[in-house]
Amino acid sequence: MVSKANRDLLQWRGVNGHLQLALGQARPINREVPDRSNTWKRPSMFSFKHFLCLLLPFLIGSPAYAAPTKAAVFPFDMHDAQQDGEIVPQYNPEDLRRLKLVADELKSLMAKDGRYAVVDLSAQAGEIEKASPFHDCGGCEVPIAKEAGADLAVTGYVDKVTDALLSVRIVARDTKTGELTKTMSATVNGNTDELWLHGVRYLWRNRFNVEAPAQ
Repeated sequence: MVSKANRDLLQWRGVNGHLQLALGQARPINREVPDRSNTWKRPSMFSFKHFLCLLLPFLIGSPAYAAPTKAAVFPFDMHDAQQDGEIVPQYNPEDLRRLKLVADELKSLMAKDGRYAVVDLSAQAGEIEKASPFHDCGGCEVPIAKEAGADLAVTGYVDKVTDALLSVRIVARDTKTGELTKTMSATVNGNTDELWLHGVRYLWRNRFNVEAPAQ
């Protein structure tokens, strides 16, 4: 049994203490509770470091952005065997129209590809007129293309044997060195817009732009 005197020594500490029985003197028990009112949680660096570790391989493995190659596409030349021997060849107006048609088609294909930027040769029109035809001038188009700011000089040539047999040729030269970088030709069995376009598109897809992904 606890005597009355000892019962008087019982102390109760509500939140910061507990019930203690002592003989002789009640001694309060103090438990310090840390003040968290002004504390802040230090941000964890693990998540940030983890994110960098995941991102680093992609940064290292990603190729640097390559600027498109600037290309100067010159008007296409033509040889018509039916005009051989003539002092002043009289080309069929429809053939001359098709020459521009296929040259414009090549420009369009190159521009849509994204890896080429076709430069404007309007300012060089006079020089082009003086230097043409380009198919047998040994690269005289290169300085004109370089002057226009192009990296690549592209010329085209149509050899018309008959209305049923033609060939389309495309040549590209590096404007820094003047060296041939691409040369290709395709046979066209017919003298229509679609067949001429088919020849140019075939060369673009299978010879000129073989590096492009399949579509």
